[in-house]
Amino acid sequence: MTPDRLYFPRAVLAQQVLMGFENQLQQATTLFAPRRKGKTQFLLRDLVPMAEAQGFVVAYADLWSNKDDPERVICAALAKALHETSLLTRIETWWARPKRSLKGLKVGLGMDSASAEAELAEAGIPSIHELFERFNVAGKGKALLIVDEVQHLATRPAFENFTATLRSLLTTSQGSVFAVFTGSSQDGLTNMFRRSKAPFYQFGSQLNFPDLGREFSEHFGRLYRETTGNAWEVEQAYRLYVARGMTPHYLRTLFTTSLTQGIPVKEADKIVWAGMVDEGQFTTLLQDLPPLDQLLLRGIVTGASLYADEYRRSLADELPSGLVPTTQQVQAGLERMRKRDLIANLGHGQWTVEEQALESFLRGFYRGGEEE
Repeated sequence: MTPDRLYFPRAVLAQQVLMGFENQLQQATTLFAPRRKGKTQFLLRDLVPMAEAQGFVVAYADLWSNKDDPERVICAALAKALHETSLLTRIETWWARPKRSLKGLKVGLGMDSASAEAELAEAGIPSIHELFERFNVAGKGKALLIVDEVQHLATRPAFENFTATLRSLLTTSQGSVFAVFTGSSQDGLTNMFRRSKAPFYQFGSQLNFPDLGREFSEHFGRLYRETTGNAWEVEQAYRLYVARGMTPHYLRTLFTTSLTQGIPVKEADKIVWAGMVDEGQFTTLLQDLPPLDQLLLRGIVTGASLYADEYRRSLADELPSGLVPTTQQVQAGLERMRKRDLIANLGHGQWTVEEQALESFLRGFYRGGEEE
């Protein structure tokens, strides 16, 4: 990748992940963090280069790059890792053209159908099983499959067969093919890994992707001094970074705005935060929610006991109906927001906002203004 002086490396974390594979202590690791926390950059700038330097053959697949065809994404990643350029071209070409229908189903990789396998063979494309076996052999005991946004596999019933196939392939390759999964949805990861009937139930270990701390702000302070000869407001920048949800993109943009426009950190924050709020359409999102859902979202942010009688009675005066919502209505409102990936169910009646930038906006909004 192109060198990036603004990027703050996480070599220690990358080494921690790879050490478990090198010592045969685990086969898979799942890294969880909300969106905009820098997981993908960590994978591409830290983990992949370090793994390759340690002799791993690495395949990287971002399931959000083609949300309709996770099989295609993973198969293309395997072909790329094997340096089979012609095969990669055939895969992309085959998927781009209209498919013949088999018993009313669209043909795709991973289907348990002899006819589907035959069509693939006719196109000169190996099955997922063949690709995975080639990957395993090429790795010589050190093959690493990285699947970014793995929770996407749990979003549609159509992906279930392929997900089961992927689990089976990894299980039968234990000790020679390792996996790193990342996820940004707590609900999605629960559906993938934590429920007893989940496709990857108890498969590997989960590691919370850590937030970058004060050292991240100090990194930009050093760059600012190197560039301008002046000191940057490191402490002020760090406090704002924490208040805005500790997203790397925020602090990076705060730095570049302050540097290029020659303005103090506080002034740069007004510009950057307004842009993030606009990009996320937080105000519109909130206004589009039903009245009960808006109140429940406020309750989540303020730590209210959402199902408690006293809390539900307190909502009546703010609802157009003037009626106390039932526990069933509360649950229905929470489920509506969960399905929109706005909140996640932590269990035992506890809920959380999925995206920390949105949570930061809501905390400011419910205090009487959108600004911190």
